Amino acid sequence: MTSEEISGIISPCLFNILQKSLLSKKFQRGVALNSEDSNIKPRLIPDFARDPKRLKNTGQKYLILALITLSLLGYQPSIQFPHLKQNISLAQEDQIQTIESDILPLLQLPHPGYLSTKFSRFHPGIDIATGLGMPIHPVTEGEVAEVNYGIFGYGNHVIIVHEYGLKSLYGHMGRVYASKGQKVSTADTLGTVGMSGFTSGPHTHLEIIKNDKYLDPQTLLPPLQNYPSEEYLKPYGGNVEIKNLSKSLKPDFN
Repeated sequence: MTSEEISGIISPCLFNILQKSLLSKKFQRGVALNSEDSNIKPRLIPDFARDPKRLKNTGQKYLILALITLSLLGYQPSIQFPHLKQNISLAQEDQIQTIESDILPLLQLPHPGYLSTKFSRFHPGIDIATGLGMPIHPVTEGEVAEVNYGIFGYGNHVIIVHEYGLKSLYGHMGRVYASKGQKVSTADTLGTVGMSGFTSGPHTHLEIIKNDKYLDPQTLLPPLQNYPSEEYLKPYGGNVEIKNLSKSLKPDFN
């Protein structure tokens, strides 16, 4: 007997109930879902995107939710500019250098004078200006490692190796009395202040190096005045003429 014959015998309502009872519940649920899906119209643009206010509110909610999630994960965001990070790094380097200077011995000045150029990354030493021909002494005892002559850069300069892994360089010298391999003390004269190399006036360019790292000599030396005194504006010895200056000065050691 076909379904049409059955529907002719019983009422349509009873037939629908009987037909539904014969189908599995899983099939009935799939039919219902398909019926609901057919009534949904596709939308390419979300509802909140159609309304700028809803879009703004939704974006704020997602932002707050993301910040809360990052906070729970232990991340703490901070706003820093690149130069701030660089200043922090430089401050840490200065602190390390201060600790190192506390361990190292206090050095003496190579000669009297005033500070004309400070230590910086672009100038890895200090310039001690004084009268032309002023005798230059080692900052502490050591051994002469290099004696170099030249008209460029440091000009005539001497490098000494000291204890504690230290090296000292004396640049722009006029005359040089030291020789390589010589043992020197603070009482010995390495040479005289000159104007060799690239310089605009008589001074000693002093560098102090520890384990291939440049240190600020001011952290190890006695204080230097920042202004010139009258005696530092004249050639060494007062009114001595520059021509006779080289003849009057002699090294303190053989």
